[in-house]
Amino acid sequence: MQNNIPIFLSSDNNYAPFVATTIASICDNTKSFCEFYILDGGITQENQDKICELKKQFDNFSIEFLKINVEETFKKINYQIAQKYITLSTYNRFLIPTLYPDLKKVIYIDIDTIILEDIKFLYFQDLNEYCLGAVHDIKSDDLPFQQYKKSIGLTQNHKYFQAGVLLIDIGNWKKNNVSQKLMDVAVKNSSKYRLQDQDALNVLFENNYKILDNRYNYCVANGVNNPEGEVVIRHFNSQIKPWHINPNTKTDMMPHLKEFWDYAKKTAFYDELYQKTLDNTQQADILRALRVVIITNKIRPKKEK
Repeated sequence: MQNNIPIFLSSDNNYAPFVATTIASICDNTKSFCEFYILDGGITQENQDKICELKKQFDNFSIEFLKINVEETFKKINYQIAQKYITLSTYNRFLIPTLYPDLKKVIYIDIDTIILEDIKFLYFQDLNEYCLGAVHDIKSDDLPFQQYKKSIGLTQNHKYFQAGVLLIDIGNWKKNNVSQKLMDVAVKNSSKYRLQDQDALNVLFENNYKILDNRYNYCVANGVNNPEGEVVIRHFNSQIKPWHINPNTKTDMMPHLKEFWDYAKKTAFYDELYQKTLDNTQQADILRALRVVIITNKIRPKKEK
């Protein structure tokens, strides 16, 4: 059995503070030794050093930065119609099994997440011979998204999954040449994909992946507000992120806001993140926008304990 837990994250320099926050939350809740691999889309040495300062607090992790030339690697992919917050580096997750082919099973996780329980609960999920485990995006069952699924060639009975948290069986992935197949799908169809790599993953793994409990990718913005058990991974997947909101704000519209800032405080980036939330006018605008998201998605935020 593989004792260490390999975890891949992807970031450019702008999102370096949230790499550190995610890592802090994992290490604070996990007893196992975690091997972090950062798919690096241009993180400066200064910010790499700041991320690594977490070693002053935690001794249960290693970290390696893997430089990815996204412009060259994904030059054939047309991603011009992607939502503005989706960059070409989102395709980095396609590469994971080719970068470290000797690993048996790995976790990929977006950096707009915090971990609230031991991540081993996700890692030791049985994939039952599937290449991939992911959480069904309940919001995708709504009629407008059903129509979108049809437009990209997915059948109505496919349970569209959210790709921010993935559990990958490296051996089966390689055996089925998944990385190349994903690239082929993306190159052929990315011009019509709104959600880019996530759409490509769903098309390739249509009705052929292990469905994980939503507590492993708890996305309130998608209307998933009833996790099956205690939340393990909280994913802030809307355009309004917890780092946009001042940590002293009293609101139930952003579940786990306090926990995010508790982990951010453990990083070398806390002061700069905090300073960006001190404009009262901007804060009022953000909270109004967040209220619109909640009303639009018919979310009933679960009150914190």
